[in-house]
Amino acid sequence: MKGFKEKLIENDFGAYLYDLRCKKEYTIEELVQKINMETVTIKSVRKWEHDLEFPNLDQIYKISEIYDVPAEEIMQVRANTLEEGLKGVHKDLIRLISYMLGFSIYGMLIICYIIIFFALIWAFMFFINSTYEAQRNFGINV
Repeated sequence: MKGFKEKLIENDFGAYLYDLRCKKEYTIEELVQKINMETVTIKSVRKWEHDLEFPNLDQIYKISEIYDVPAEEIMQVRANTLEEGLKGVHKDLIRLISYMLGFSIYGMLIICYIIIFFALIWAFMFFINSTYEAQRNFGINV
């Protein structure tokens, strides 16, 4: 069974590129230098890794050479990402926040799950408290 990270990388182009860069232990600056294209900047690589933008075909071929990965594989992950449609505004919002804060998409997803968990606990406790207060106000013994 695939883990969380493998499933994310399979359908998330930015996470896939980030994972490739981490495996080669390149910084974003080193990657930009290796790509050596006028249109590729540190900002554009960050946008790729946060799914805010996709590299063009020339850039993908250069990336495939640098990472020693077939261009077809990179294109397939990109197609999976587009096919998945990155459903919902919440993923776009997570990507935008992770880009602005400089976190990886993995970190932001974990933070969001933690926030949702505590929000559900708070909502449940609020509901219990409201029910208790309503019963008390109407004189119902609990």
